[in-house]
Amino acid sequence: QDGDVECACIAECEDPKDERLMICTAANHTYTSDCEFYQMQCWCRKNDQRCTRKEALTDTIDYFGQCQNLGVCTEFELEVFPKRMTTWLGEILDALFVRKGLDSKYETLVNEARKMKLSNTEKWWRNAVLWEFCELDRTHDNSVNKEELSRFVRSLKVLEHCIQPFLNHCDTNNDNKISADEWGSCLGLDKDDVDFLKTFCSH
Repeated sequence: QDGDVECACIAECEDPKDERLMICTAANHTYTSDCEFYQMQCWCRKNDQRCTRKEALTDTIDYFGQCQNLGVCTEFELEVFPKRMTTWLGEILDALFVRKGLDSKYETLVNEARKMKLSNTEKWWRNAVLWEFCELDRTHDNSVNKEELSRFVRSLKVLEHCIQPFLNHCDTNNDNKISADEWGSCLGLDKDDVDFLKTFCSH
């Protein structure tokens, strides 16, 4: 009918020629890109003859990278993971600052973190943990929901197979989101740090 609008499937996806841009789905199928995955879903919804994987309709992106056996996160690995993650976040925050890839509101956090690291402060990574929560909390409601977490997990899972079990462990009340208090408790922040986090990230 006149005026009706119908969404069209993506006509062609570029081949990224980069394994890091491949995606592995929950059904353990590798696509060359997220574009190719969404294209397949669209074809299947429209019963297009190009739909070769009907399961794509209910499939979801699990992580970026080619599908592989990621192994099981052991109890010991889960126990030491917070230390690995806090150190990693600290290095990432510093690298982004050097490359000028940070929002200006984080400059004070970075400068403090650099001074803390130089003076061998025990929790020099504290500000990086604050920063990451703010980055994840796109809705500024002092919690990170399942959708916000999924982006984080997808980019890290192939490198850190303990990331999902760790985040599940952090969600102590099993409500499928991680509050500022849960994040702080899981990563070793003090109460004052968590209180600051709630104020800082909500702006």
